[in-house]
Amino acid sequence: MNQTNYETEHLTNSALVTCQLSYSEWSQFFPEKNYEINFESVRKQVDENTFAIFIINPHNPNGNVYSEAHLKQIALLARDLGIMVVSDKVFRWAVFGSNPFVPMAKFSSIVPVMTIGSISKGWTVPGWRTGWVVLHDLDGVFKCTKMLLTAAKQFLEINFKPPTVIQAAIPTILKDTPKEFFHRRQMFLKDKADLAYSKLSDIPSFKCLKHAPSYRYYILTTFSYISQTQLKISSFVDIKDDEDFCEKLATEENLVLLPGIAFALRGWARHSVDMHTQTLEDAFERLKSFCDRHSDR
Repeated sequence: MNQTNYETEHLTNSALVTCQLSYSEWSQFFPEKNYEINFESVRKQVDENTFAIFIINPHNPNGNVYSEAHLKQIALLARDLGIMVVSDKVFRWAVFGSNPFVPMAKFSSIVPVMTIGSISKGWTVPGWRTGWVVLHDLDGVFKCTKMLLTAAKQFLEINFKPPTVIQAAIPTILKDTPKEFFHRRQMFLKDKADLAYSKLSDIPSFKCLKHAPSYRYYILTTFSYISQTQLKISSFVDIKDDEDFCEKLATEENLVLLPGIAFALRGWARHSVDMHTQTLEDAFERLKSFCDRHSDR
């Protein structure tokens, strides 16, 4: 890699601002291509203050897993822009299906990579809130950039430190957890995701996007009549938007979904499938009953 001096200077003089690939503009993704990133939209957002491209892979809530070829393109783009890549791989252990997980760190020979990991999802211990940050820096860019290390340390110290016993257990957990544990976990999630798709197909007011199998910890659904800019709720008689939908659903059915506005996606709703079959069956019965009551049939 011949851009060490350039990148070191760029990283040193830039503010800690990430080029976050959020949901504010659908043009940033290509849903028909496994939600691949629109690189032109990234280039348009980058300026002299941009520090990094931040990716979530496997993605939450889309559920896609980027291919090795696409990840390499991300690394090449970041190198071309003179910035680093920050990769959130918290859902790495929840992957199933035909799209294998490839770590972004594989391309650290092209561009510096910071990886964020956690045991909360893969080991089903979300309450532990314990994770780690790993720097993949073959050319020593991070070592020459004290500002980055200082900022990362300050950020990690915002919250109280996790209990010492959990920290002490992490090395053993990572090293000694048998592969069969993850296989059972992945098959459990796949079974529940398939059930969710089946149930959603029986609710006309919802449309669930299903693409190449990868992972689904959450299911992201959309009301049937929706464009990129406007939610048309012609299938409902008394619901204004996704926030109104979720509020009334919680009140009437004691069923909680996350409104899409939380991801800047008006008209969408997200719900978890990580539960036993009987619980899911009951949840979808309540959801269908709610939609039937409020729909214009």
